[in-house]
Amino acid sequence: MNIDELLKQSFNEKRLSLKSLLISQLEATGLSRTQFERLVKIERKSLEHILNNTSKQTDVIKLLKIGEFLGLSINELLILFLQDRPKEEISELQSALELTFIHKYFDLKTLSAINFIQRGDDVSTIKNRIETFFGLRSLYEYERDLNEALYSRTKRSFDDKMKDFWIKSSYKYFELIDNPNEFNREALVELIPKIKPYTANIKDGLLTVFRALFFIGVTVVFQPSLPKTQIRGATFLVNNKPCIVITDLLKNYATIWFALIHELHHVLYDLETISKTQYHLSGEPDLFLMQEDKANSFAREYLFSEDKLKNIEPFIHNRIIVQKKAKQYNVHPCIIYAMFQHWKNERGENYWGAFKKEFPNYETATRYLNYSNWNAASIKETADKIKNILTV
Repeated sequence: MNIDELLKQSFNEKRLSLKSLLISQLEATGLSRTQFERLVKIERKSLEHILNNTSKQTDVIKLLKIGEFLGLSINELLILFLQDRPKEEISELQSALELTFIHKYFDLKTLSAINFIQRGDDVSTIKNRIETFFGLRSLYEYERDLNEALYSRTKRSFDDKMKDFWIKSSYKYFELIDNPNEFNREALVELIPKIKPYTANIKDGLLTVFRALFFIGVTVVFQPSLPKTQIRGATFLVNNKPCIVITDLLKNYATIWFALIHELHHVLYDLETISKTQYHLSGEPDLFLMQEDKANSFAREYLFSEDKLKNIEPFIHNRIIVQKKAKQYNVHPCIIYAMFQHWKNERGENYWGAFKKEFPNYETATRYLNYSNWNAASIKETADKIKNILTV
């Protein structure tokens, strides 16, 4: 409920009042004022205060009874009631409504933990923070406009506040980046075989691939994962162009590349489905897109196939041989180790603690791309920076 809109409408309804409407309704029903007061159980003094706007503190229950008798919706009732109320009372009501809205849609404890807001922020500060971060004209656009953009086609939404926050901020991010290049699927098919060698370039490989994808209409961004979410990656469709988010969920260099290839599979083969749902999350249950196994298989076969893993298994602890094979197949050695860990895990063998020294620091690869921090002033600020980086 947007009280600013209600106030604007109330100024346009000056010719009407609760008092005049009640008089008309009593005449139409043939009830006397006394009969009405008895039926709805409102004392005359209280009724006069409400109708004449002289009450210091309005009894909401009594106000609702009047509205019900007049056949008014809650919004219509408030529009008429707010016309001549003291500014202090309107301000208190506005603050109460905003607090209710914020608690309904935002996990304040978690947002405080990631420094999106600060502990002890008042309602006005939190409201302004949300509006500025998302570039909203009103707090209520978070639910109204962004829900319409993301959820209206499937009537789905998330009760999980942090997941909802992540989805909406990611969608807004891509809207603001606004990739000017048309999506070219044929160019993507040609590009994908050329991506793998860039896994060996820890410093600039990821950035180079992101730029190449941006040029053919596929926007890819990297951003930190959020607490209470298990999103490894996601594919959105914004302005009919595929957009990908890769997160640092596992904080693993090989996983970032795996997630990228996984999402590119969705771009190649699942855009029709995504066009109906607006987005797909990888790493989270998604009943609308049942292609995770295919996308995972695609990424594994692309990066280092099962046949290759079988061949290298006897030598997996020989660092020199693994490095030689990695060079032969144009991948970073950690890709081989990561694929081997997953392969063994599927067979009930735990290798997760092995080869730790073979994995580079993922932050080296993402240092130019990690702009979407949750403590940034606004999404637009980060969108402008990443667009400048991706535009060659």
